[in-house]
Order: sequence, then C-alpha cells, then structure tokens
Amino acid sequence: MNLTLQEILDRLRNIESDATDAYYQIPDTDENENARGYSDGLRYEISNLIEQVEEMNNQGYTISWVS
Repeated sequence: MNLTLQEILDRLRNIESDATDAYYQIPDTDENENARGYSDGLRYEISNLIEQVEEMNNQGYTISWVS
C-alpha cells in the first residue's frame, strides 16, 4: 500500500474531524471530565501531527514503503 503525504493529511483531517465530533458528543458534566480531557488530548495530538506532516509535504518530502 502506497500513500502520499497528501493522502495521509487527508486521512488525518478526517480523523481530526471525527475526534472533534466525538469530543462534542460527550456531555459536559463532572462525571465525564476525564473522558473529555482524554478526547481533547487526542485532538491536540492529531492537530500537531497534521502540522508536522503539512510542513514535510510543503518542503517536498516524500515517503517510501519498504516491505
């Protein structure tokens, strides 16, 4: 399976969107504080990963798979 960095970015953006939807589906109550915190942390990490992959893509990096 070969993916370009742009295809990886597209998938990450879809994951980020799903994670954001999930975050906002968790009721904002004391009982859900941990779940919302974990979900928010996930969104933060995905966002950082997107930024890093975008930077690599903009600089012309490519990826290759060895199996």
